[in-house]
Order: sequence, then C-alpha cells, then structure tokens
Amino acid sequence: MNFFKILLGGEVEENPGAPAKTRMLPADAPSLVFLEGASLPIVDWEAMDPYVPPTIDKSARDAFWTVLARKWLEALGAALGKGYAVCDSDHFLLLGALDPQNAKAVLDLVERARKRIFMVLDGIARESETGKVCVLVFDSQDRYYEYISNYDAPGEHSMSSGMFIQRGYGHFVFVASEAYAMEPTIAHELTHCLMQHLPLPAWLNEGIAVNTEHQLCPPGRPLYSPEELQERHLKFWNESTIQEFWSGKSWRRPDEGNMLSYDLAKHFVLLASQDYSAFRDFANTADWADGGEAAARKYLGFPVENLAAAVLGEGPWTPQPETWKDGIERGQFRMNA
Repeated sequence: MNFFKILLGGEVEENPGAPAKTRMLPADAPSLVFLEGASLPIVDWEAMDPYVPPTIDKSARDAFWTVLARKWLEALGAALGKGYAVCDSDHFLLLGALDPQNAKAVLDLVERARKRIFMVLDGIARESETGKVCVLVFDSQDRYYEYISNYDAPGEHSMSSGMFIQRGYGHFVFVASEAYAMEPTIAHELTHCLMQHLPLPAWLNEGIAVNTEHQLCPPGRPLYSPEELQERHLKFWNESTIQEFWSGKSWRRPDEGNMLSYDLAKHFVLLASQDYSAFRDFANTADWADGGEAAARKYLGFPVENLAAAVLGEGPWTPQPETWKDGIERGQFRMNA
C-alpha cells in the first residue's frame, strides 16, 4: 500500500537557557507570566504548569490551556498594533491583521487541512489535547522574522514563510498572502503540529510534511528539472554533509543545502513508505538520537543508509551520532530547547 493512500479533495470526516520571568498580566487567575528580554509578549509556559487543574478530565485541561492561549494572543495582538485580532474555530485560535472574511477563510483552510492530514497520516498524526492550536498570521516578513528571532539562535536564518514552533505552547506562524498561496504552508506546518508527540529525526519529520503538503496542495512547475536536482545532490552530499542531514543541522543552512535537505527527505520518505503499515510502525518508533537507524532496521528491514544509496548511489552514508557535536535537530524545529 502506498504511504499517501487517501486521495484528497472535498470534505472528509474526521536562545539556549530560558530567559528570566518578568511582569504579570492583570487578568483572571492565573495571570500570564511573560519572558524577559523578548521583543514581543511571549509566555513562560513552564511557569503556568503549576496552575493546571488537578483533574484527569482531558476536556477540562484542554479548556484551561485554550483560555491561557487566548489571553496570550490578545496580549501579543495588542503589542503588534492596530488591526490584529483574535478569532477561533473548533480546533484553532487565529491571531492576524485580517478582515473577518479573510480570517474565516484561513480558519476554514486549517480545519479542512486538519481533517485531511488525519486521513493521510492514519495512526501517526495525533491531537495534542493541550488546548486549541494557535495560528499566527503576520502582515509582513519583517514582523514574521522579528517574532521567530525570539526563539531562534542569533545569526543567519534560512528563508521561510512559515514555521511550526514547538517550544512551550506549540504554535505555527506564517506571513499573510492570498489564501491559495497560504494553503501549502498551512498543510506543511500543521502536519508538524500533529506529529509533535513523536521524537522524529528532522529528515523524517520534514519528509512526511513535504509529501503531505504536496498531497493536499499539488505543487506547480519546479524550479529545477529532476536531472538538475540530481546533479546538485551529487555535488553537495558527501561524508560530512550527510551527517548534517541525519542530525538535522542541514535544515539550518542558509545556502542551497537547506533546499536540498527538503528534497532528499521527500525522496527518502517516498521510498520508506511503500508498505504503509511498516512505515507507520517506523514513524511511531523512530528517534532523533540515531537518525531513525534502529527503528528502520526493526520495522523497514534495512538501515537508513540504504535510502541514501538508492538516491545518491553507494557512498559513506551511515549515520554517525557520535560525531554530531553540534547537537541534534528534530524537525518542526524545537528552537533553543
């Protein structure tokens, strides 16, 4: 069975070291605790943990976090300026400088994408049960980069128009554009969101997200032909750069290594997912600590280096976690965590 076994269209059913705490918002208990030194209001979510209701009722806990998330978005919207407002749907909270019609269109897009992702990633995607998912739509690239700079390490950033941030209260952010142009970003980042419970290595996380995005929103004509891309891959990947790929660091590159990482991961996931049942077990067990190597041998029946050999030819492709001195990235980047 192919990995993406559900054809889409139409409705279907269902900075290292934390900054110090600073001021409190005067509001209904519990008050929000904000992080010191951020350029925009960002909550210290760990400081909110002691206020979680002492109940095993999932709906009560979900409601608790939704209330806090709404209060956060209202404070962030006030700081961003005139035009930013909060609205919601069954599963999402949206903050953006959008008129009511466009806000509803975005919420409709994310609700529809959520349903389809659960169908495509049956047995892999899962609800967080920790409040409605927050969607932040910024009115400019400058605002977008100002916001994400509060999570990322200083220095150069690879270009992007959307990102899922799994730190504190997981949420995804992107730059406003026409609805049709925002849809692929929504599909990609929401896929990350619905897999945040898994310790996936970056290549697997990003490969699943890219392929899911392409199923929900078929891409247009690519920038490079398959032959041109293959030539670029063969020139770029070597004994050193492949370790960046397995550890996830290549997604942090500001050069073409970033683009090539996404494309390589896409091919690896397509190859690994020919048997969906085995792939599902692999995805639910893969660990970023070894690049998914142990899970691949157990559930796919071969080491992950075989995926690289199938695309790049024979070479020094074996993951070497002991050499990953700069740390590991898991995809859907858990910034500075």
